[in-house]
Order: sequence, then C-alpha cells, then structure tokens
Amino acid sequence: MPASYPPFAATSQLSLRQLRLVEAIARLGSVHRAARALGISQPAASMLLRAAETAIGHPLFSRDRRGAVPTVFGRMFIERLSIAMAEIDAIDGSAREGGQPLLRLGTIPRAMQALLPRVLARVLADDPALRIIVHEAPAAQLLASVAGGLLDAAIGREVQQTGGPEASRIDDLVFERLFDERTVIVERAAASGRHRAGTDGVRQPVPLASLQARDWALPARGSFARELIDSAFTTAGLLPPLPRVESAVYASNIELAAEGSLLTLAPATAAEAMRRAGRIRIVEVEPSLPASPVFLIYRARSQPLAALAALRAALLDAAPERTAGQAGLPKA
Repeated sequence: MPASYPPFAATSQLSLRQLRLVEAIARLGSVHRAARALGISQPAASMLLRAAETAIGHPLFSRDRRGAVPTVFGRMFIERLSIAMAEIDAIDGSAREGGQPLLRLGTIPRAMQALLPRVLARVLADDPALRIIVHEAPAAQLLASVAGGLLDAAIGREVQQTGGPEASRIDDLVFERLFDERTVIVERAAASGRHRAGTDGVRQPVPLASLQARDWALPARGSFARELIDSAFTTAGLLPPLPRVESAVYASNIELAAEGSLLTLAPATAAEAMRRAGRIRIVEVEPSLPASPVFLIYRARSQPLAALAALRAALLDAAPERTAGQAGLPKA
C-alpha cells in the first residue's frame, strides 16, 4: 500500500521565488502587477504559478481579465503563507545586519513608558548580541501583527474579534497575563481647592458627575482610554465629555494637564511619577475607573525563540512588582 503523506507535503517542492509570487498576487490582485513588482515577465510569473498549483494539487487563484482572486483553498494557503514569509523576512533582516539575533516586539505605549525600559535593559545585558525592534501601536494592530508573523511578541490587551480570517489567527496566540493596569484621572498639582481633603490629608474621591463640565484632553474615539472614560460616564447616566484637546499621545496630554486647567487620563504608574515630582495630582472618582489586564502575547510556535524566552522570564519577574506598586497609589 503506498505511503500516506500529509496534504502539505507537496509544498516542500515550492521555491521561495514561487512563494513570494503567490504572496504578491494575493496582495496586488493580479499576476501582471505581481510580476512587475518582482521584476519578472508576466509569462514567467504565469508559469511559476502554474507549477506551484500543480505541485500543491489545488488552484490558488481564480483568474479572469479583471485580476486574480484567491480560491477557498487559496485563502487558507495565503493566510499561513503570510506568516511564513514574515518569518523569512525577519531572517533576511538579521542577515543584513550581520547575523545578530533579532526580537521584533510590539507594545501599547503605556507599557513602554513604565514597564519595558527596565525589562529590556535586563534582556539586552544578558545577550550582548541581541537586537530589539520595538513597535508602539494600539492593541488591535499589535494582535494582528503578532498573528500575521510581523512581530514575535507584543505587550498588549485582548481585543474582541468579530470573526473573519483574522479570528482564526488570533486563536493561535498565547496570552499570558502580566498585570492589571489602572487608569487614573489627573490635573495640575496647583489645583488644590477643587477637591475636599479628608482628616488624613488625602483628597477624597469625587462624584464622576462633578467632572463632566470640566475641560478635558483625551485621545481619539476608538482608543482604549477614550472608550474607558466614555463608558464610565455613560454607565453613570451621563454624557461623556467633549474634549477641548484631542491627542493620541497620553504623555502629551499629561503635560497639558500639568501646565493648565485640563483633566486627562494616564496610566497609574506614569501619573504617580509625575505626582511625586509635584507636577500633577491624581483625582480619584466614584465610581472608580476599572483596571484592565495587560498580557504578553505571542504565537505558540514562537516559543522556541531564545530571545522571546528571555523576554518572557524578565517580564514575569517584573510584572508582580508593577502590580503591587499600583495597589496603594496616593490620591494627592
């Protein structure tokens, strides 16, 4: 009886040139445009594609005068191919930079501000040859980049998926909880008369409604922090504030609050550092803003990467200290 091979054994016959062509056709929508992008003739590209489809045993594209559209099998093949090609591109990048090991790390901005500097310093000290490329982006973009192989790992949050081809990639990811991040409201330190102090000298929580008419500096709608504060006001039966200043960079918003009369949002650790410097005060509210978990996110197949293992160990060592450090933040 002939030996039985897994369905994708035929892919071992494909060349890197053929794989790059398939990826280019999927991205550009036609054999002609893909051939031009790769610097080969259209007849040569058509021949390479036919050979690839013959080796695989399935058509990858439906082709007509309007272009090339992936078949059902082609969509699945291209989804996995894009991850593999991203890894190959990472190898190419390391080779161009002298063969040094490379870690491609994504992070939400607030983690880079407070947690990652100390962690990365430790990882770099332990491996003098390691290079790290850090990409700051919103959580949803980081998830897609890790799932698609563009990043080896990310520090971010879970994002609700709505289905589609990206959802299956997200299902392949590992989420390791690092800490719970508090978000707090801050104002300039000189705004001392606004909130009543208790007998212990600590400013008492104020009703969220008392802040509704204040001027705010907030990130754009759709961002994590904006959704957090909008949800807090809506849940309390209040209209969310319309910000006087809208800026995506929370560090800039804190500076605006420290220099003027604006309220803004900040990660608790960043706010505490500026509070100690005497530049801002933390305004606690009732009800308080919920904490949100932050995760180390990576593909299960990326676990053998030595640099990722070192990063994970350093993060897990540092994260409990970070959570503990937020537990009892002073309010003024």
